[in-house]
Amino acid sequence: MSSFKVLSMAALVAVASAHSQLIKIQGKAGSPASVGLGVDLNIARNCTTINPCQQDSTIIRDAEIQQNIVNECGRNEIEGNIDIGEKTENAIAAGAVTEAGPGQELTVTLHQVNADGAGPYACDLIEQGNTGIITQNLTVKNNVPGANGFSQEKFKDFEMTVVMPQKFDCTGASTGNICTVRCRNNAQAGPFGGCFPVKQTNKAAQTNNAKTIPTKSNIKAVLAQVAVDQKDFNDAVAANQNAGTAEAKAAAKVIAESNGQVSAAGTFPTQTVSVQLGAAATAPANNNGGNRGNNNAGANRGGNGAGFGGNQRGNKQQKRDILRALRMGN
Repeated sequence: MSSFKVLSMAALVAVASAHSQLIKIQGKAGSPASVGLGVDLNIARNCTTINPCQQDSTIIRDAEIQQNIVNECGRNEIEGNIDIGEKTENAIAAGAVTEAGPGQELTVTLHQVNADGAGPYACDLIEQGNTGIITQNLTVKNNVPGANGFSQEKFKDFEMTVVMPQKFDCTGASTGNICTVRCRNNAQAGPFGGCFPVKQTNKAAQTNNAKTIPTKSNIKAVLAQVAVDQKDFNDAVAANQNAGTAEAKAAAKVIAESNGQVSAAGTFPTQTVSVQLGAAATAPANNNGGNRGNNNAGANRGGNGAGFGGNQRGNKQQKRDILRALRMGN
């Protein structure tokens, strides 16, 4: 799946509140730290309100990925779809990509905005960077406390440990040695989480060859995608026409001092996620009837319903009204 997409209105409207951010990821000692793709470190971390403290939080729903609404790294309120390719190249240019080799433990600092940004978190790996192919699940140690994505914590930072596999092959980005790691919880209104780039230390930069890139699809999947794109085209045009409103521009500029605190495990329950290493990853199952099953079968399958917190899409005019109030301009 390319990181360049025709987006429908749903990609740009965040009517469900997103409640966590990946604010720092540290791999090999001495290497730079990564930041979650689409996360703005200038945004306040001392409140629970949608504006400003949730503006760069990411929601990642399998159903929206399947419908070509977003990439595998989801969307946030300040930008809409997270463009993995663009954000990764920006991080490379800024020298903000952490490094890791086989078995490397990554210290992931997650900011929990409010209740449903809690754990447990499940993480997976996209070895080709932004192709949409989830290749492996990753082990998560000292997970963020919580049950079904909930706890009573708010505007606090937690550190969890994500372990890179013993065998992996990063081939993404302009350097040809970048992977994308994705983490998300199992909150009913989510899943919430984010993605970040990792540079493979035991592999030199390489030049990819079009003839050797294994990304492929089948005719059924291609035609299904074309049908979705055609159906959503008019909404995508309307989204572009309504972009850049005064409200959107004002919200994007709201920043404040950060005063988040690192929290220990606390007294909240911590669920243990069952992980099948080496397999395609899924968000932890929450088994709630409001979503159409977070129990995914294979990479980017299953999902949380058609978005908007498990509800069906509203009518087109309602989407346009929501867009005018909430969409962040690009």
